[in-house]
Amino acid sequence: MSAPIESNRPTPEELRRRLVEKLRGDGVLRDAAVERALRTVPRHLFLPGVPFNDAYSDNAILTHEEDGIPTSSASQPAIVAIMLQQLGIAPGMHVLEIGAGTGYNAALLAELVGPSGHVTTIDIGEDIAAEARAHLDVAGYQRVRVIHGDGAVGCLDEAPYDRIELTVGATDLTPAWFEQLAEGGMITLPLWLGISDASVALRKVSGALYSESLAPCGFMRLRGSEKSAVQWVPLANGLAMGSEDAAQLAEPVSRLLASRPRRRIRLNFDPTVMHWLGLRGLRLVVLGPEPKRRSFARPRVRYGVYAEGADGPSLSVFAARMPMLVSFGGTEAERQVLEEAARWDATRRIPIERWHITAWPHYTGIELPPQRARVYRQVRRYFTYDIAMDG
Repeated sequence: MSAPIESNRPTPEELRRRLVEKLRGDGVLRDAAVERALRTVPRHLFLPGVPFNDAYSDNAILTHEEDGIPTSSASQPAIVAIMLQQLGIAPGMHVLEIGAGTGYNAALLAELVGPSGHVTTIDIGEDIAAEARAHLDVAGYQRVRVIHGDGAVGCLDEAPYDRIELTVGATDLTPAWFEQLAEGGMITLPLWLGISDASVALRKVSGALYSESLAPCGFMRLRGSEKSAVQWVPLANGLAMGSEDAAQLAEPVSRLLASRPRRRIRLNFDPTVMHWLGLRGLRLVVLGPEPKRRSFARPRVRYGVYAEGADGPSLSVFAARMPMLVSFGGTEAERQVLEEAARWDATRRIPIERWHITAWPHYTGIELPPQRARVYRQVRRYFTYDIAMDG
C-alpha cells in the first residue's frame, strides 16, 4: 500500500495568522484587542464557497449584486481593522451595526464587546440578513441579533448605543443614528466627501458630533429610505460610473468616453487632490469596470471631472496612477481641474488624516456658528459638515 500523500496547502488557521501578520507588518493593525478578534473569528465561515486563500486575502469580496451593480460585499480586512480601531470598543458596550453583510464584522464586534456586551446588526436585504444569521450561527455567534430592515431608522428598542458603525457608505447621517447614540458615544461611518469615502469617527458631545480620526476608504452605498446620494450606474461601454447625479451623466459620459481623447497633459498630481476637488463642488465621477460576482481583487477605478462649457460637455479623467490627465470633449473640465489643483498645492496638500469634521444637526434648529476661514462647509439633508484642515 502506498503512503498517503500529504497536502502542503495551508490550513485556514495558518492563512488567518498570515493575514493578521500582514496587517500588523503593514502598520494597519495597532490595537491588541482588534488583533485578538481578527485572530479568533474564522472569516472563511462567512464566505462559504470562496477558496481559503481568497477568504484570507486582504481584498474585498463581492457577494451580491443587482442589475450589474454591487449591493453587498465582505469588506477588505485592512479597512475592517482600521474602522474597529477607530471605534475604540470596550467590553460590555452596546453596539449597533448598519449593514450586516456576511456577518463577519458583527462577529468581530461580538468578540470586542465580550459576553457582557451586545451587538445588533441590520441589513435592508432580506437574503443578506438571512445569510448573515446563518453564518453567525455556524461560527458560534448566536448572541448577535440580526434584523432585516432599513438601517436608516436604526433600532430604537435597544437604544441608546455606545457605538454605532456603518459598513456602508453614506452621504449624510440620519436623525435616528444621532438620537440613538448615547451622549459621549461614537459613530464611525464611510462618509462621502465629494469623490470618495473617508472613514470618520465622530463623538457625540452636547448636541453635535466631532471627529476624532479620519482614514481613506471605499464602501458599498447605503440603500433604503435614506439611500446615499451617490449611486452607481452601468455605462454602455462596459464601465460603471458612480456620482451624485449618475443617471443624468451616464449618457453624456458614455459618449465622451467613446470619443478620441482630445489631449493628454503630464502633471504631477497626488491622489489627495481628489478630496479637495470634492470639497470645491466640482461635478465628480468615479469610473470602474462592471463588477464580477465574487471578485477577489480590488477593481481599478479612475476619478474624473465632468463639466459643460461654451464648447460643449467635457470630461477629464485621471490616469490610474495620476501622473496624467486624459481629456475628452471641450476644455471646461480640464480648466477646472488645473485651477483647483493649483489651489490644492497652495494648501500644502494636507492629508485627509489631518482633517477635522464637525457635524451639526441643522434639522433640530440648532444655530450654526459662523463659517471660519479654511473651513469648508457642506450642507446636506439633515447635517451641516464643517471640514477644517490642520495645516
